[in-house]
Amino acid sequence: MQKMKNDSQILIYGGGMAGAMLAKDLSTDYKVTLVDPNDYFEVPMAAPRSLVMPEFADGSIIPFAKALPDVSLVRGKLIEFDGKHGVVQRTDGSHVSLMSGVTVLATGSAFSNPLMRSIGATSSERREFYQSFRTRIDSATRILLVGGGPIAVEVAGEITDTYSDKIITILEGGKRILAGTSEQAASHAANVLTRRGVNIICNERLERATSLPAEVFGPAGEAVTSSGRKLGYDLIIWCVGGIPNTSYMKPKKATLLNSAGRIRVTPKLRVIGMNSVFALGDITDLAENKMAWHITSQVKVASNNIRQVLAGKNMDFELKSYKPRTGNPMMAVSIGRYTGVLHLPVIGVVRSALFNRLAKAGHMLVPKYRKVLGL
Repeated sequence: MQKMKNDSQILIYGGGMAGAMLAKDLSTDYKVTLVDPNDYFEVPMAAPRSLVMPEFADGSIIPFAKALPDVSLVRGKLIEFDGKHGVVQRTDGSHVSLMSGVTVLATGSAFSNPLMRSIGATSSERREFYQSFRTRIDSATRILLVGGGPIAVEVAGEITDTYSDKIITILEGGKRILAGTSEQAASHAANVLTRRGVNIICNERLERATSLPAEVFGPAGEAVTSSGRKLGYDLIIWCVGGIPNTSYMKPKKATLLNSAGRIRVTPKLRVIGMNSVFALGDITDLAENKMAWHITSQVKVASNNIRQVLAGKNMDFELKSYKPRTGNPMMAVSIGRYTGVLHLPVIGVVRSALFNRLAKAGHMLVPKYRKVLGL
């Protein structure tokens, strides 16, 4: 295994929301290396729209060379971390060992297929994926969405916005869709989709299907639910959530994972017992829903604390704390290009189509994050 000479002061694993935003912020003052299997950053909120409107991805997919011009990129996947060294499997299959003054783990969630995030793709390959998926939707009449979270609701909204001839079913194992937000917000989303002809089935789990979750372009077939219900489909779209992408901790640092596979962190966003290793985003054990809303605040705290550590200030009292948004039902869900539902602090549920269009549905936050990246 090769040991790469790395003179970066900061090494960030993961080029999703948290990793890319932090790399952008810190690269103004420090030498930063980013490790990610892809060669691009993608605004994740845009994916449901890009599945139906591939041209929308032209703005949401940004090569790292353009988004982070002052950051060094190592294309690869972190497969083992011992607290200092990270073993990375590069896209050509070779392994390299990396270390730095400060390490940041921001590896996000691992999904069963590339619907929401590709692994080891180029920006052009990702755009081609969206083109292929649009073709698949075109040819399907019966579409089954497995899962009733934000991804399923947004994908259903996008399809019903564009097509009037699709028979769409959402299958959710829980008692209602959008379990991570308030019942009122979920009820409004369900009403909008039902009026568009979407069939929502709750309290029934998927027992088996002709296609597997990894088969994004799987053949037509039949799904059977826990009640014995049979659902025929031309296209099945797996909208189930990801799992924490933390398998690299298991060989040598498994004790730092909680029962859900998330990394235990201190209020300073340090990994437990490690002064110069930080963790952000979906992989942390912070008691809050794993939504993009929280990433900006985490990045601000992590940036401050990393700067302090590099300046020789390692004591906890010298660092800022991050306060998790425990029990906060805040969520913004688009239902196509023209409407959606918001649950905001203090205000509560916002059903206004115009407000939701301005807040998210009209642009899927792409302009916001392009601006964060200086574009």
